[in-house]
Amino acid sequence: MSLEAAHKAFLANPKKGNTWILIVGMVLSLIIALSYVYEPVFFRFLDQKWYDALLPSAFPSRTSSNPVIVDIDELSLTRFGQWPWPRYRLALLLEKIKESGAACIALDMVFPEADRTSLTVLKRDIKEELKIDLDFKSLPLQIMDNDRILTKVFSEGPFVLGYKFVFSSPRILKRDCRLHAVPLTVIRTPGTIEGANFLYRSDQVVCNLKSFSEAVSHSGFFNILPDKDGVLRRIPLLIEFDRKIYPSLALATVMQTKGLKQLNIKTTPQGVESIRLGDTTIPVDANGNLLIHFPGKGRTFTYLSAGDFLSGAVSRERVQGKIVFIGTTAAGLGELRTTPVDEVYPGVEVHAAVVENILNKHFLSRPNWAPGLELLLVISSLVFSTLLLTWTGAVLSFLILGLWAVALWQVSIRLFQNQGIFISSLIPLTALGLNFTFLTLLKYWREERKVRERTKELALTQDFTILCLAALTETRDSETGGHILRCQRYIKVLARQLATYPKFAGILNPETIDLLYKSSPLHDIGKVGVPDSILLKPGRLTDEEFNVMKRHTLYGRQTLQLAEEKFGTGVNSSFLQYGKEMAYTHHEKWDGTGYPEGLQGENIPLFGRIMAIADVYDALICKRIYKPTFTHEEAVDLIFKQKGAFFDPYVVDAFMKVHEEFRQIAIEFADHEEERAALTRGAEK
Repeated sequence: MSLEAAHKAFLANPKKGNTWILIVGMVLSLIIALSYVYEPVFFRFLDQKWYDALLPSAFPSRTSSNPVIVDIDELSLTRFGQWPWPRYRLALLLEKIKESGAACIALDMVFPEADRTSLTVLKRDIKEELKIDLDFKSLPLQIMDNDRILTKVFSEGPFVLGYKFVFSSPRILKRDCRLHAVPLTVIRTPGTIEGANFLYRSDQVVCNLKSFSEAVSHSGFFNILPDKDGVLRRIPLLIEFDRKIYPSLALATVMQTKGLKQLNIKTTPQGVESIRLGDTTIPVDANGNLLIHFPGKGRTFTYLSAGDFLSGAVSRERVQGKIVFIGTTAAGLGELRTTPVDEVYPGVEVHAAVVENILNKHFLSRPNWAPGLELLLVISSLVFSTLLLTWTGAVLSFLILGLWAVALWQVSIRLFQNQGIFISSLIPLTALGLNFTFLTLLKYWREERKVRERTKELALTQDFTILCLAALTETRDSETGGHILRCQRYIKVLARQLATYPKFAGILNPETIDLLYKSSPLHDIGKVGVPDSILLKPGRLTDEEFNVMKRHTLYGRQTLQLAEEKFGTGVNSSFLQYGKEMAYTHHEKWDGTGYPEGLQGENIPLFGRIMAIADVYDALICKRIYKPTFTHEEAVDLIFKQKGAFFDPYVVDAFMKVHEEFRQIAIEFADHEEERAALTRGAEK
């Protein structure tokens, strides 16, 4: 079967058309489902934005009093000097915080080099560079080395130090580090490969001085890994380094606070599923990332100025029994992150938010089975919508699929708000919308093609009917068989030429010319009312007979008038109006000597003036029993001589430019072979 035949069968057979829609819908469903499996950037972007929109509604906005953030802010730097401070001052700050009864103190900073403001370091540098030997013999040894002072403070309190893992650095960084790995028990579900590790792996680290790390019992990395769009939504809790597992700063802080020394990690074939810390199960993604549930915008936690601590202006009650994070938000020093809840979220507060999540079990999760469920929702939505659109109408499909979409939307929201589980409904809804739109357009295209086919059939039927009516008239005069076809084409050629004149350009548009072409066969339909004795008389008509003959213009108008009244003013009104004008006025003459009304000049309708030349030209070149045949040149010359007398001067000018096309039309549709031969000989000359 050819493509055209298949298309016609598709339009003609509704059931077969539905089958095509079903097939196309299923193929589209398969393509979208496969696209989701391979996670295109667009789908990931939709996921992330939907998550960002849902996040504020997960739990009521809350202000947390634990942890507390001690901020080395602008006020602190103004009162105690630029950063970095001498480490004896930092030791003094830590001592004051510890004495206030803090349960744990975590530092969101790293100290990889020795303090160059220590007196021993200054003495050495001045001696090497200025050749001056300073004498500090009278000073106590304990104040000569700031790092020793800070080490002593670290060894006496519940401190957690921070460090940073480096991924794929081109330089070899310091490796003489004392980090605090976490003992880990791995629980593998059936199907998990022995030894499989889904955690991030680092090969380099920026760490604290070894003396600092050895003075504390806990430390953790403060790496923060934004998503590809630059927005921070999750944070790794564990990272592998040198075949050991290390905790994040937040996780190490909670372990220090609760006195825990071991973690349990549960893995599945898809990756990490959860981390168990004491009696708390922390849901994580396949790589060990925790979705951060931000309590609110930045500065939701209590901030205390480090300068106020050093000045003794902070009461003990503000930090007693609480976890304290020390960081900085000073301009140029503080780390600011873009998060779903705030575009400028302090980096130190990210760690505080993670601690708050763990302590209060305010978890958000995207289980490893979530993508599988979303894929199932995508497929079910696509298949359901395809079947529905195949066998039902657009309105009913829209209502049912609308309810389905609302159900998906609400279930996703309720699951996130009540259980903290993120299942994206946006991708199934997007797939549903794409499928609905495409299949609806396909059905619309199918119906539009069917309408066009029906319209074409109606137009052909209309043309056929007109030609039959006109031919019925012409059959009464066997000598004018091709008159209808020739006049149709004369009219089109002449009207197109006239349309190039500014005077007629607005009237003779392509649509009007087409209607003129179709209605022109009706110009002599009134001849059916003329008796044969007059219509077929071989000789000259008497005045009385000619008066009867002239009535064919009136009969034609009346016939079409009745048809117009019958059909009303619908789509055929212009068509009938054009036919009526040509039937009634094509025998009017420019000088007013024509009939039936003796109209003069532009009072004669334009379409009647055009038909007048077409009708006269054809009558001249064709053989009639009552007149000799004119050559093409004689007919053209006669029409030109009647310019401004019988015919509209503009129409004659247009005729003179296209008369050779008239000749070719007359040759192609000649009634008699001798007429064709004569016209052909004239063209050759």
